[in-house]
Amino acid sequence: MKTFLQFSGGKDSIAVLHLLRAHWDKLTVVWLCTDAALPETVEYMRDIEAIVPHFLVVRGRQTIAERGYPADLVPSARTKEAALLHPLAPGQHRFQSKWDCCLTTISYPLHAAMVELGAECIIRGSKKSDGFHSPIEPGSTFLGIRYELPIWEWSDAQVREYLDANGIELPDHYATMNTGLDCWNCTAYLYENQGKLAYLRQHHPAKFEHVRDVLRDLERATDAEAPHLHERLKELTCP
Repeated sequence: MKTFLQFSGGKDSIAVLHLLRAHWDKLTVVWLCTDAALPETVEYMRDIEAIVPHFLVVRGRQTIAERGYPADLVPSARTKEAALLHPLAPGQHRFQSKWDCCLTTISYPLHAAMVELGAECIIRGSKKSDGFHSPIEPGSTFLGIRYELPIWEWSDAQVREYLDANGIELPDHYATMNTGLDCWNCTAYLYENQGKLAYLRQHHPAKFEHVRDVLRDLERATDAEAPHLHERLKELTCP
């Protein structure tokens, strides 16, 4: 059976990788590398490649240049679709839904590679306790591929306990944040990205300045649209 472990380098996929150590010879560890991976992420993946029998890199490509930066709340006047009506002024940026950005950058290229390689089983580090996760559940089949989620019932604390108990070290960035580093220039998921911004500020100041400038522009863009939206919503929903 062609089995692939989709490995992001985050703590959950690291835990799954080591849980399956006895089966490394029967699976391929696959990492999707976006064109915004930090050097330390690339180096960490090289370390993983050196210890597992089968390692594969799939290339993803961001759509920021074409569709804008990802945002939790998208200002409609800054979308690609609004370009003719709202041309950008100097210092302004386009924005898109974070879901569209992640799907086109990571999910679609990764799934296409799995189909091309004839994957029969995919293993992920998804957890039910995650704030956002795929609707695919353990043991289910989707588009002819079976999905296994070994830590589905685990909490974040249980993942940490397992890693600590087995002496498994996390990448250095986990000292300031609790997530992986897929794209350094992500401007969405702000509910959990404060640690990433602190990490960038300390280790990649030029990249931090870029992200901060984009976020400041996003704040201005949403502030310009939000008052009108809130006012109309209050009028329409008033009893």
